[in-house]
Amino acid sequence: MNKICKQYISEVKTLFPIMGKNEKIYVNKLKKHLENYCEESCIASKQELYESYGHPNDIVNDYFSSADTEYIVKKIKISKYIKIAITSLLVIALATASIYCTILIREHEIFAREEVVICEQTIEEID
Repeated sequence: MNKICKQYISEVKTLFPIMGKNEKIYVNKLKKHLENYCEESCIASKQELYESYGHPNDIVNDYFSSADTEYIVKKIKISKYIKIAITSLLVIALATASIYCTILIREHEIFAREEVVICEQTIEEID
C-alpha cells in the first residue's frame, strides 16, 4: 500500500466521531478495496483517489446515511458518558494531587522551621 492510500485512509479514520466494531470493519473493507485499486492503477496524487472514491467526508457521510440511527445515537451517548467519566477521574486525581502536595509543602515548612541546636560543652577539671 503506497503512502497516498495510507494518508487517504487516515483522513477517513479521523472523520469518524466514533470508532466502534462496525466502523472498524467498514474502514478495513475500504482499506482492502483501496489496496487493490492502488495496486492495479498507478496513483500519483490524492486527487486521483478523490475522483475515483470521493472525498473522505463523503465516504463518512455515506456510511452514516446508510447506518442505523439508533446504533449511532447509542454509540454517541456511550462515548459521551465515557468522556464524562474520564473527565471526572482526572478532576478527582488533580484534586487529590493538589491536596497531597499542599500537605507535603506544609510538612516541609514545619521541618525547615525546626532547628536542631547542638551545644558542645567542655568540662575541664580544676586541680
